[in-house]
Amino acid sequence: MLKYKAWKIVGLAALFGLSGCQMNSQYDASALNSGEYEAALPFRESDTRVKHVSLISDMDIRMEMENGLMDLSKQYFSPNDVAFRSHTFLDYDELDATDGSRGLLGTLRDGNPNGLNPNSNEEFDTGNGVVKGGVILVDIYELDWYNNDKLAGVSLGLVVNDKITYNNQEYEITQEKMENYLNVTFSKLVTYMRERFNEVTVNVPIFVAAYELNSDPLAASKGGYVYDGYFDGTNSSFHTLDQNSMIVPSTEFSEADPEMAANFQEYKNALLDVLPDATFVTGEAKLNRGVTQQLDLVVSAHGKTLAEIMAVTQEAKQNLNLFTDTNCAYNVTVENDDEVYALMRRSKDSTNVYITTAI
Repeated sequence: MLKYKAWKIVGLAALFGLSGCQMNSQYDASALNSGEYEAALPFRESDTRVKHVSLISDMDIRMEMENGLMDLSKQYFSPNDVAFRSHTFLDYDELDATDGSRGLLGTLRDGNPNGLNPNSNEEFDTGNGVVKGGVILVDIYELDWYNNDKLAGVSLGLVVNDKITYNNQEYEITQEKMENYLNVTFSKLVTYMRERFNEVTVNVPIFVAAYELNSDPLAASKGGYVYDGYFDGTNSSFHTLDQNSMIVPSTEFSEADPEMAANFQEYKNALLDVLPDATFVTGEAKLNRGVTQQLDLVVSAHGKTLAEIMAVTQEAKQNLNLFTDTNCAYNVTVENDDEVYALMRRSKDSTNVYITTAI
């Protein structure tokens, strides 16, 4: 089994390194996949990594949040033109808020005029009741876009709570009240960046997006992006978003995207009886405004021979053509008795399936 475990790392690199954009700078790494961003090397770690983990312990949420920020940033910063660095400007001390008294994540007060959370004595209307002392902003992520070592833009991801607990009662923040808060907070943060850091001039565009956590423990989705803003010079624009994740299969997913759910059921049925032991398919869908943007599937087989495992894998690859939506990206992991055997990817706007296997 050691062979499989070692392959998991090598295989991922092989699959997602099949193609990538080539930047002109020798300091940029190759992108892990076509259309993705390249890292500006050498990579410089930030002390905010400790802060991020302490604020949100769930690695899946942290990954999904930052991955979503990259995807949203592509509409303004092309992967063909820029490479990324992380937290060049906002370090641990800038964020802080260990006790809520200082830093951008702290509360607004005389001693902390840059705090982005409401003052503890300030009333905040959630739309479902007025509260005091609520923490709305949980964390801030920063991605910096460079073109040949020149700052070409900044993306900021704000993680916000969907509810505030006050006097032992939960108050859900309505969309209207959340967007009102984010309009003010986005603008204040952009002004802070431009005044605080010499490199972030008014000519450097800044993209800001808010990822709202889902506090419902029974919900399939852990959260999603709900709002964004783009600041270019003295101009700014704001947009409402509706991103979430859903378990596949589920009633929730079938209601949200019936056509994709029907394609999934066909795919699932096509693989079920390939072997004497049933082969199952499960996964997760990432949606925006009810439309699936990415489908991550796991094919679970119980083959007894290499021939059986190969047969399941080939069926899994061939039957991806059952998914007719080419505006969605598809990732498939084939497991045999919980050991990964193959990885597949069909990118957006393509019908080609890239695959790598353990053998």
